[in-house]
Amino acid sequence: MSTPVATAPGPVTARLLRPLLGSLVVVRTASRTLRGTLLSCVKGSAWLVVDDTDVVVHLDEIVSVGPR
Repeated sequence: MSTPVATAPGPVTARLLRPLLGSLVVVRTASRTLRGTLLSCVKGSAWLVVDDTDVVVHLDEIVSVGPR
C-alpha cells in the first residue's frame, strides 16, 4: 500500500491534494473508504469519480488520502 499523502490530525487542504489531480486515489473518512479518480479540489471539498458516480467529500471529513 502506498504512503498516504495526508493523514489526521493534520488538516487536508486543496493545496496538498493538487499533485494528485487526475490520479487514482484512496480517500478515507470516518465512515467510508472511497477509491476513484480525483478530478478537482477546492478550499472546502474534493471531487472524485467512483465507479462512474460523482462524489464530493468535504475536506474536514477526510482522515487520509493517498495514491491508489
